[in-house]
Amino acid sequence: MKPAATQGHLPGQHPQRTTSPVFGISAELEREQFQARQRYLEFAGKQDQARLIRSATDPLHGIDLNRANPLHRPIMDLMDTPALQRMKKIGQLSTAYWVYPDAMQPRFGHVIGCACITADILENISYNVSPKIRAEIAEWGPAVVAFAMTHDIGHIAPGSHVAHRVWFPGQPDAHEAMSHQLIKKDPGFRSALERCLGTDGAEKLDKVVAEDPSVPRWTWQIITSGGWNTDRGDWVRRDGFFTGVQYGHYDLAIIRKYLTISDDGEFVIKENGVPALEPFFTSRANLYRNVYRHPTCRIGEYMQEKIGQRARDLYQAGDLEFCDQVMGKVLGARHGCELSGETILEMIEPWWEYHLMQWARSEDTTLRELSQRVLRRQPFRHFELHDENRAILRKMVETSSLDPNYFYCEVRPAPVNLKKDLTSAIHVLRRDGSVVPLEQHSSFMAALAKLEELPADGFIAIPQDLFRHHTSH
Repeated sequence: MKPAATQGHLPGQHPQRTTSPVFGISAELEREQFQARQRYLEFAGKQDQARLIRSATDPLHGIDLNRANPLHRPIMDLMDTPALQRMKKIGQLSTAYWVYPDAMQPRFGHVIGCACITADILENISYNVSPKIRAEIAEWGPAVVAFAMTHDIGHIAPGSHVAHRVWFPGQPDAHEAMSHQLIKKDPGFRSALERCLGTDGAEKLDKVVAEDPSVPRWTWQIITSGGWNTDRGDWVRRDGFFTGVQYGHYDLAIIRKYLTISDDGEFVIKENGVPALEPFFTSRANLYRNVYRHPTCRIGEYMQEKIGQRARDLYQAGDLEFCDQVMGKVLGARHGCELSGETILEMIEPWWEYHLMQWARSEDTTLRELSQRVLRRQPFRHFELHDENRAILRKMVETSSLDPNYFYCEVRPAPVNLKKDLTSAIHVLRRDGSVVPLEQHSSFMAALAKLEELPADGFIAIPQDLFRHHTSH
């Protein structure tokens, strides 16, 4: 048998290539493509602006981009880069579609929505702040919008966040660090960034991403701070829309109206906007309780994690029957940041699904059964987590032909921590000019902080067919 890392190479994959054939391009090729486009436009007598101005129908935001607006240019210039187009192949909601059939949206719409909200808010704020802050927005705004466009490009398959538990169990989610790695080190994308922002602007982006102390705080707070930010502001509404639940509804227009930057450079909300902000926190908490931590969604993620574990064990033993070059590098890594930019870019949903299809034919019973069940949407059945169920259900699995290390699942409680999020939430700018924590200004938020956590119960899960077999006898 061949070593696992060299088996199953797909047509067109060559060990010596230095860039991904689809999503990663060299700086030279990126410049050649741009220059070729410019030559075509000159020959055809067309204006580049006519191609780049876009009005897009989005289920959440009316997107109307204008190249004359410097805050819109990063969106328009980066939208068609391979690294951003790749986001159309990265799922946003993991296995939520096992419960909510339309919850299959990719992250591409989210990053565009986040960037458009960011640009809109900065433009609105610039009309109502001091000349100093207005000058900061003019200087840093394009880099901040570019950050909104690029903050998620390090996400990988399967299903974004769950992927890190699949490939790197016990390690923290590193998608932010992997995004930073691509921003700085992918040659084609770096070339596009420098063409869009200029060399100085690209360096400003690096500083914003790193939350450099020399950078105005609002530049990163607007996208990554606790509580409400433009990242969460988009995905709460977007995830609620595509799952069809009502939890994601909140009044973005009112919040946007009252967001501002204080004289000392902090991203804040005026006190008149707080009543509109309060429903956002309950919306986000309920999405966690009822969508992201729905038992079936968590079981689907557990099953994918176990597929990753079994594939890794077989790979290390040299017994994995199918494994392309990318998979070999992933299964040999201990942490996401060990992966090259090329490998990260190729970890997309079709790549994962193709391996599942191959593993569904495996001679290894565990890998085959798990892969087939994920492909066919056959989630384990869940039961209350207590000692009596633990003894009965584990025995059911142990007396079957299935390995209890993979087919007996105990999922621990995963409560939603309200207090932790409120501690880092956006502050309130009062009429007297003072800035105070949100829970200090709002009695409703103070009450949420006292709750500390909303429960998300644990459970035991085993394959449904085992339960049916035992009950029928």
